Amino acid sequence: MNRQCTSLFRQLKRHAGGALLAAGAAATIASPAAATIPYTPVAGGTPGIGPGLIGVSSVPGKEYSHNFDHEITAAGTTPSFEQVVAWDGSGGVDNGVNYVGQRASFDKRSEVDAIANHGDFLFTQLQEERAHLIWSFDDLYHNVAPGGGSTPAILAPTGPVALMNGAMVGGAAELNYELGLWGGANPAESQGVWAKAPEINGMPTPGEFRDIDGVELWGPEPAFTADADKYSLDIDALTTGPTGAPVSVWNGGSGTPYLMHATIATAVESLLGPVTGYLPSAGGAIDGRPAINLDALMVREIAGDPEVFGRDPTGGNALDQVIFSIRQIIDPSDPTGFYATGSELFVLDAAGSVSFLKHGGHAWDKGYAISTFGDITPNGSWVYDINAIEAVGNSVVPEPAAALLGLVSLGGVIARRRRNG
Repeated sequence: MNRQCTSLFRQLKRHAGGALLAAGAAATIASPAAATIPYTPVAGGTPGIGPGLIGVSSVPGKEYSHNFDHEITAAGTTPSFEQVVAWDGSGGVDNGVNYVGQRASFDKRSEVDAIANHGDFLFTQLQEERAHLIWSFDDLYHNVAPGGGSTPAILAPTGPVALMNGAMVGGAAELNYELGLWGGANPAESQGVWAKAPEINGMPTPGEFRDIDGVELWGPEPAFTADADKYSLDIDALTTGPTGAPVSVWNGGSGTPYLMHATIATAVESLLGPVTGYLPSAGGAIDGRPAINLDALMVREIAGDPEVFGRDPTGGNALDQVIFSIRQIIDPSDPTGFYATGSELFVLDAAGSVSFLKHGGHAWDKGYAISTFGDITPNGSWVYDINAIEAVGNSVVPEPAAALLGLVSLGGVIARRRRNG
């Protein structure tokens, strides 16, 4: 299938109210009833770390972005540009922040492609193997034939999905985990399902819930208080800032650029080389550097202005950092079939230092992605595409103020400052 057919396939994914097409067959989540489960606040707190894995319903401040963006209604879900959804981990949902109208330089409504908080918890612990990685897969990935043609494929919204390392994980509408090693307490590549689709949204509109496009955890309760203050739109190269240059990450609220596309592209090329191949998109194939499109995000904003990715303005050693992935870029000339699989995780700081995330006893690089999330066969190659990332520990440490007031069990709404670490 050629590049234009690929983009057409993406547009055809929503039809007759949102049914998902895959090789001529629908792959959807059947909802037991056309009614939304009300959101129930979760007890607030901060992450406790340890080798164990916390359950999804215990983590406070959970938000997701869906592909395509949707809002919660009394009858389920309905498409709504730039809408983020709060979820309680037991199927309950409510509408969170909506970014429409925030950007003076780019007022076109778009699809949210990644969300984060400026001070994402467990950012450094994740790199130290003392926190656990949470991730989702995109529902769209590609098969690349030996002769160079590519065919889009759809990952089902629910698992089980068997990885090449033997792990069983979830589908595109679910969240997976990889345990940190914790000095050998956990084996390498300990992976599985962390949140199943009914726990994320218990009663979406039938056929509409299929792809977790962004995830944010550890915010205040209730989780519809707009904790996700950094976000990316689809497609970076087409979303422009005040100078006309494309933007990869925006500041929530002010609608100003946080990370320019050129910064992300330079980081990617420093590890993968000059861009070859193309990015399939609904508007047609995108070639060259514009094909680089940020797809998953965590942020550690510690230096100076929280809306500026940079160094410590006082001359100290503090540097802002991000962990990110990009969308899958097809390159039939590459032996793997891809310039980027979409499952590489890049770590970038404001000084321009770039590396692949090392977690679970391995680097999250192109070789690992191909060998674990895909395969190369005589008939071609394929690989799943990481879509969202976050981090968890083993427990929740109650907010001191909440504990003092006896409000922990009520999920008390207490303002707090996000802590980087």
